[in-house]
Amino acid sequence: MDIDLSILGSDPADYDRYEAAIRQEYAWVPGFLFRRKRKAILQSFLDRPRLYATVFFRERLETQAHINLARAIAQLS
Repeated sequence: MDIDLSILGSDPADYDRYEAAIRQEYAWVPGFLFRRKRKAILQSFLDRPRLYATVFFRERLETQAHINLARAIAQLS
């Protein structure tokens, strides 16, 4: 699971490209609905006590993941 979530803790430019790709994948979803649902998904990650199960990923990615998620939520607002 940690490997699947590792993109959340990537550098900001890579994370921005990831978010752009997600939007392209769901281009058929109206903007208002995409923003509302995407914000809820991203917030659910922030609401977790920990994003990563292993110490290895927590130590390396947790802080940047929180920064990326908070920034993405703000951009969707």
